[in-house]
Amino acid sequence: MKKRRISEGKCPKIPKRNFIGIYFFAMALMVFSLTSCESDDEGGSLPVTTTVSVTDIKDVSAVVNGAVTSDGGSNILAIGVCWIKGEGEPTIDDNYIPVGEYTKDGILEEDWDYSIDFKDLSSKTDYSVRSYVANAAGVSYGETITFTSKAGKTFHTLTADMIETHVQEPYEGPKEGLVDGDPATFWHSAWSIAGVTLPAHIQINFSEEKSIGGFNFMTRFGGANGNDADQFDLQTSSDGVNFTTVWESAEVINALVQPEVNVIAFDKNYTSKYFRIRILNTRSRVGTCTHMAELQVFEDGLLPY
Repeated sequence: MKKRRISEGKCPKIPKRNFIGIYFFAMALMVFSLTSCESDDEGGSLPVTTTVSVTDIKDVSAVVNGAVTSDGGSNILAIGVCWIKGEGEPTIDDNYIPVGEYTKDGILEEDWDYSIDFKDLSSKTDYSVRSYVANAAGVSYGETITFTSKAGKTFHTLTADMIETHVQEPYEGPKEGLVDGDPATFWHSAWSIAGVTLPAHIQINFSEEKSIGGFNFMTRFGGANGNDADQFDLQTSSDGVNFTTVWESAEVINALVQPEVNVIAFDKNYTSKYFRIRILNTRSRVGTCTHMAELQVFEDGLLPY
């Protein structure tokens, strides 16, 4: 299946083409404006298309798959999908996204199966989409598929009094640095206390159950440091004392350094009142302490509950 990456839009952009390509594009627009879904006896039969599926639905994008199954006996002049917000039967008079390369023989069969990246959507919004195809006889449509874009990330407000950490280094890096919004401040686990080692944890105590699907973090330095957090797991608890590990990163990450933000997504949203994000390993792989500049936790609307 050939994949076209085209953003949502009211009208297609006309790329630089030869005269024949522009001619066919103009003919397609003329068909759009002068014909309907009823067959024109003088123009032959309408082509046939199907709206195959809508996949990879996210908060601001989805993939729409379509296919032309018959040209109706004449050259295909236009292919694509049309869409509206809400429920209904969209047409090319609403919004459309075209696909296919125009040639002197119309749009060739190699472009009849396609996927379109439907972008710039609004989160938590209903959309109706269907495929369209046009030849000299007119325009026909596939089945209408209605879907709802997902919610995006919702960040939970964190304050210092909600945070408990693994043994704190007494000389630097208080926990407040994690949630003050200032990348110049940081939290540091103990390095001057004998016997303290990894894993180190950051415990988040909510006043009621919350769901989290991952977290963002920023490293302390703008360059790679051996004590950068580089492997994690997640623990949950109902009482804030007894914790169970529910997720572990599959492999050590190569943490991006600030000002880049590292986004760590779990395999699903986890619901609990108490969470521990544990640092299992550092960039050096032999570190006994770690540090972090900023931490945010989020509920991920893209993941199942």
